[in-house]
Amino acid sequence: MSGPRFSLIHDFRVGPGQLPTPASFDRVVELIVEAERLGYFTAWTTEQHGVDDGYLPTHLPVLSALARETETIRLGAGVILLPLTQFRRVAEEAGVVDVISGGRLTLGLGAGHHPHEFRAFGVELSDRARLMDEGLAYLREALRPGAIAPDGLPINIPPVQDPLPIVVGAAVKAGVDRAARLADGHFSYAYVDAEESLAAQWRNRIEPAMAAHGRERGEFQLIFSTFVWASPDFEREWQEHVGPAFLYQQRKYSEWAGEQAPPAGVLAEAPRLAELRHSMLVGPPAEIAERLAALRAVYPFDEIVIWPQLPGVPHELARRALACFAEEVMPRLAEAPGGPVAGKEEG
Repeated sequence: MSGPRFSLIHDFRVGPGQLPTPASFDRVVELIVEAERLGYFTAWTTEQHGVDDGYLPTHLPVLSALARETETIRLGAGVILLPLTQFRRVAEEAGVVDVISGGRLTLGLGAGHHPHEFRAFGVELSDRARLMDEGLAYLREALRPGAIAPDGLPINIPPVQDPLPIVVGAAVKAGVDRAARLADGHFSYAYVDAEESLAAQWRNRIEPAMAAHGRERGEFQLIFSTFVWASPDFEREWQEHVGPAFLYQQRKYSEWAGEQAPPAGVLAEAPRLAELRHSMLVGPPAEIAERLAALRAVYPFDEIVIWPQLPGVPHELARRALACFAEEVMPRLAEAPGGPVAGKEEG
């Protein structure tokens, strides 16, 4: 097993009670350009709808802009809520982004969770599994150079990559099975008790699904998003900025769930910051590297996606955290069993 790849994700929110501005968008772009310089593998975006705090609602226009500001870092949609979209629109826009970026797009797709989003788009929540299967089948066929889409028409601008990588984000058993059955990889997430929850997900869901569908390690990618904060001054930064920002993120996810249970892994209640920190990947760089190496022994991930800037974390603090992780954690993991770190795509 070769070394892991390291990536970042951003939702473009500024902070509680604030909406994004041209200047705040520019600062996020600056952060991603800096991540490219530091050797991060993918810049991922994320998506929510019908919310009041500036959460990014669309991936591909933003990834197209990032394609013009970067040269080597991959660009990931993590994840497009496929049941809320028109499949051809996704295929056509993905093709354009892949061409503009010179073949750097990874298309992440998910079923969605929050009821208000389905109401907003006039889609029944009960139809999401069927729409995921139909949409994945459409995109697998349409997103090949020179292919004719299932509707009998070509994609105006086909992607450069053949095939364009598609990963499915899911936590429930049926979604994990769908990823193994129809996609090139699985995109997971874990914020609290990541070591235990991801090991259990690998053992109980991902590994059995891969075996059931004949998927081999190496050709089926394991990607997960988590919150990591590695810093020599982690305790002060956690108390003053990072912890409150994390609780804000979790509180909003829980609110958006409405009357149904929050998505798996989201905090339903807010514990004390000091207690919460001990169940998260927050600490000095050497400790974080050791814990991630131990995690990879029980959940053999290919790519870890970190949040350097949750809403309310100052830009300069996020920039320092991004650099600390690259300079202090990545090299230590490169020395761990499993081979060298792949910071940038080879070839």
